[in-house]
Amino acid sequence: MTLEDVKTYLRKAPDNFNSRDSRSAKQLLLSIKDRAVKDNDQALAKTIWCLDEILDIQDRFITGFFQMKADEFYEGWCTLEKVELGIHFLNPHFQDTANEFHLSFISKHTSQYQSIFPYKVFMSPEILEIEKTCSICNKVISVRNPCGHRVGEIYDGKMCSRFVSKAEFLGMAMVEDPVQKYSVPFLSDSKGGVKKDHYNYAFIRYLVQRLSSPFHAWDVDKTKRRHPHTRYSHVGRNDPCPCESGKKYKQCCLLEDGVLRPHCEFTFQVTPPEHLMTTEYSD
Repeated sequence: MTLEDVKTYLRKAPDNFNSRDSRSAKQLLLSIKDRAVKDNDQALAKTIWCLDEILDIQDRFITGFFQMKADEFYEGWCTLEKVELGIHFLNPHFQDTANEFHLSFISKHTSQYQSIFPYKVFMSPEILEIEKTCSICNKVISVRNPCGHRVGEIYDGKMCSRFVSKAEFLGMAMVEDPVQKYSVPFLSDSKGGVKKDHYNYAFIRYLVQRLSSPFHAWDVDKTKRRHPHTRYSHVGRNDPCPCESGKKYKQCCLLEDGVLRPHCEFTFQVTPPEHLMTTEYSD
């Protein structure tokens, strides 16, 4: 395998994902980067870093898709966050303007997947950073004691970042727009303390059941529609309305044709099997 073979492999991601094995590509990129670093060829080392990031982004996007297909929703969510972060760090150094390596597709669909997950509130730790270290030179740095390496730049085929080597935990906050999306709060069993996944994954499950490939395009229109009252026969007239307005059922949706609930209208590039082209209701 040559460097051009790796690029061809990345271009064919939608066609080879079923038999995808990235180990050979990874090994080749590592060996080329090692030679570039020895020769102090910073431009080549940076190119290899970019290609390696693209390889990871593609692999994680595919992995996240199949995790969701297997009902491993939180795992898929965390994998999609890694995809999002990978694209974020890659963008300053590489622009896939022609979608040669499918990065525009992956970025768009990663965001769309995230938008229909039920996670809305996240935990965010408050930390006082006492000491930070450069990932390139391992020097302890501060405003008065810089090391010369710029965060986000590529040196010897590695991205410069800052590691918090000493910190003090101050507290925990609940936020809607977190820095780290994997910090999803879960309920736990009161007796055994075992984590309980209480989230409703109906939208994401409905979608991935109708996709046979991570590279089949889809779109979603998020609206609200009225669900039949027969679905809420267990709700009393004086109970809170299932639409979550805060009003009593009898003073709210019971006066209408149905209960107003969130609704997702999906459109598919590749039409799913006919028996799956149905409308489903879920609480």
